[in-house]
Amino acid sequence: MSREPSSRFRALPGWRAGLLILLILGGLALVLGRDTELQFLQKHLLRGQGEMRYVQERPLPAQRGIIYAANGQALAVNVPAVTIWADPRIFQHYRKEWPAVAQALQIPESDLEARLQRGSAQFVYLLRQVHPQLGQELEKLHVPGIYVEKTSRSYYPLGSVTTPLLGLVHLDHHGAAGLERGFDSWLQGKPGREKVLVDGKGDILRVLQTQPAQNGHDLHLTIQPQIQYWAYMTLRAAQKHFGAENGSAVVMNVHTGQILAMVSVPSCNPNMQNGCASPDDYVNNAVHQAFEPGSVMKPFVVAAALATGSIQPDESFNVSHCLPIGGFCLRDDVVHQELDVAHILKYSSDIGAAKIALRTAPDAIYDMYRKAGFGQDPDLGFDGGTSGVLPPPNTWDKARHATIALGYGVSVTTLQLAEGYAAIANGGVHVQPVLIDRQPARRDRIMAEGIARHLRHWLEGVCSANGTGILAAIPGYAVGGKTGTANLANGKDGFQKNKTNATFVGFAPGFAPDLVMAVSLRGSTRYWNFGGVESAPVFRVTMHHALQQLGIAPRWCGTHPCTSATNQITQAQAEIWAEGGGN
Repeated sequence: MSREPSSRFRALPGWRAGLLILLILGGLALVLGRDTELQFLQKHLLRGQGEMRYVQERPLPAQRGIIYAANGQALAVNVPAVTIWADPRIFQHYRKEWPAVAQALQIPESDLEARLQRGSAQFVYLLRQVHPQLGQELEKLHVPGIYVEKTSRSYYPLGSVTTPLLGLVHLDHHGAAGLERGFDSWLQGKPGREKVLVDGKGDILRVLQTQPAQNGHDLHLTIQPQIQYWAYMTLRAAQKHFGAENGSAVVMNVHTGQILAMVSVPSCNPNMQNGCASPDDYVNNAVHQAFEPGSVMKPFVVAAALATGSIQPDESFNVSHCLPIGGFCLRDDVVHQELDVAHILKYSSDIGAAKIALRTAPDAIYDMYRKAGFGQDPDLGFDGGTSGVLPPPNTWDKARHATIALGYGVSVTTLQLAEGYAAIANGGVHVQPVLIDRQPARRDRIMAEGIARHLRHWLEGVCSANGTGILAAIPGYAVGGKTGTANLANGKDGFQKNKTNATFVGFAPGFAPDLVMAVSLRGSTRYWNFGGVESAPVFRVTMHHALQQLGIAPRWCGTHPCTSATNQITQAQAEIWAEGGGN
C-alpha cells in the first residue's frame, strides 16, 4: 500500500496574516502621525530652531559723536577698527588651524584656547577694537567659525594733553571717565542690527533685514588747543621738577566764563595699548580734587572786610609780633613792622590777614566765599565733581575764624580758584564757568566795582619786585595774582613739614584783564616748594603763550613793548622774594 508524499511548507494560520497586516499598517500610521506632528504641530518650533542655526542677528555699531575744540580742531574722533569673535561650535572642528589663527592675532596659542573656554558655547570675543590689519591677516586664512566685524574706536589727537578732561571710552562704546562719561547719552549713538542667513560654516549667504545705526551727536567745547597744550606741558615740567604727586591748571576768559584750558597731571595716552591702566592717570584734578589752598583766599577776606566797612583801603596793621590764636602764635615768614592792606597781600602776611578776618563778621566772609563759587558744585557735566568744604559760620571758633582767611580749614578746587579770581578781574562780576560752546553763563555782581579795582591794583603789586608772585611777571604785560602755600595735613591733627599744596592764581593784562589762570601742585617735596616758586612760573609761561595766541597785545613804549623793572631782577632775588612770604 503506497503513501502520498507530504508538503514541504505548512499553511500559516489566518490570524497570523492579519496580525502582520495590522503591524505594517500601525507602523505606517506612526510614521504618518510623526510626520503630521513635525509638519503641522511643531512647525514653528522647528523653524525657530533652524533659524537659530542659520539665521543670525548681528549688531551694526554706531559712531560716537566727535568732540571739537573752539577752533574746530577735533579732540576726540573715531578711527576704523575691527572686533574679532568666534563661534566655538564651528571653530572647534578646525583645531589644526589654531596655530595659524593665533599667529595672525599676535597672541600665544594658549591664550587663544583660554579665551575660547571663557566664552559661551556659541559666541566669544577674541580681540576687540584692534587695528584693521589684524582682521585682514585673519581673513586670508579662511578659517570657518571665526569672524571679523568692522567697528571703530576712539582716538585722541592730543593724547595725554586732554585725557583727564575728555576721559576714556569703554570697549562697549560707553564713556568711562571725563566728558566722555558725563555726556555719554549725547555722544553715544544707537547701534543698529541686521538679520542674516548663514551657511553651516557661518558665512553670510544673504542679508534678510537691516535696522540702520544712528550715530551720536557732536560736542563743541570752549577749549583752545594751543593754550591747553602749553598749560599741560608747563604743569608737567613743574610736577617732575618739584616732585609733586599731582596738579591741575585752569585758564578762563574773565568776561565770558569760557574755559580755554583745563589740564591735570599725571596723565596717560589712551591711544596706546594699556596706556591708561591706572585710574589715577586720568582723574581731572581741576574738578575732582579739593585741597587747602593757603593764602590765595586772602583777597576774598579783604573784599568782605571792605564791603562791610570793617577796614579801610588805606588802613595799616602792626604785624611785628606773633598773634596768639587757639593756643598757637601765628607768625609771618618774614618779620615786618607795620603793613597796609596792599602790602599785607604783597608780602602775604598771615598776621595781617588774620587781624582783618577777626575784625570781619564770619557771615560776611562766608557769604563772600560762597558768592565767589567756593563750596559750590561744578556744573560742567563731569560725574563726581567736588564742591570742596566750606564750613558754615556758626561752627567757627576764633581759630577757625582767623585761619580760614589763610586758606586752612577750607578746601577748594582749582576751577573754583579760577572762577573766584575771574570775578575780581571782571570788575566784581562773577561769571559762571562754561565748557560747552554757546552755553549761556549766569552773571552776578558779588563785590562793588571799586573794591574789585582796589584788589586788582594790590594784586599787581604781588607780582612786582619784592612780591611773592614775582616769578609770574611777564615782560610787557601787567600781571596781577596771589601765591598760596599750605602744608599737607598728616592725619594726626598736624601738618607734614615737607609736603605742600603750592598754588598761584593770576590774571592778565593787569590794567584790563581778559584771562585768569589758576595753578595748583599737590604733594611737592623738592626745593622751595612754595606757590610763588613752584606754580607761578607755570602761570607765566602759559599765560604768555595764551596772550599771544589770542592776539592780546602788550603795552607799548614807543616802538617796543614796555619793559618793567622786574627784568633786571636776578633769578636768585626773585626766588628769595617768592619764598619769603609764599604761604
